[in-house]
Amino acid sequence: MQMHESDLRWLASRYPNLYYEANPQKIVGELDFCAVYDNETGKLIIDPGNCETHRLIRDVFEVEICLGTLDGNGWPKVYEVGGRHGKIAKKCNVNVIDLHFYPDNSCCLGLKYGGSRNLRFKGFLEHLVIPFFYRLAYTDQFGITASQRNLWGEYSHGEVGIWEHRIELSAIAQRNPGRNEVCPCGSGKKFKKCHLGEVEALRALYRLTRPR
Repeated sequence: MQMHESDLRWLASRYPNLYYEANPQKIVGELDFCAVYDNETGKLIIDPGNCETHRLIRDVFEVEICLGTLDGNGWPKVYEVGGRHGKIAKKCNVNVIDLHFYPDNSCCLGLKYGGSRNLRFKGFLEHLVIPFFYRLAYTDQFGITASQRNLWGEYSHGEVGIWEHRIELSAIAQRNPGRNEVCPCGSGKKFKKCHLGEVEALRALYRLTRPR
């Protein structure tokens, strides 16, 4: 993932405690955020303003984002380097993998399909990285059972999770909604602004892998 001048200006303005190091290409420092999970849309709202709910989380994590090193899903590797994820796992009596960390302690940010492939840094940070740490902070405050119950759904680890996601996309594809129809996933968004890109990517993958 390339950092452009506009990305650097945005980062310095929006997250001044994160610093870009050109060699090697990585971002280090404190990621501080205020966000709330919107149950109706299933999305995270960053800096929601006046909002009184237990789902409003303010927290800070020490992170390292390695822009030049990709994980198995094609995202830049992200690490929580302050040791909190280990403490949260111990507090919740679970393994760190249950908090969606890989064996090398990098974060599992999710699968990469369709339109998500072309995310610029701002989208990557606010649509993937911050939601990951929001969930981790929520787990720290309320426990892993509460985070699984109250926040957006999650897939199993590894290959099983990949197939779960593909099955979900297949079910949406079979309903074959129009671009401007409401997405069958229940988000309330139009299909073209929700799962269309992922469904098209899955269809392309099927065309490439099916027997001829």
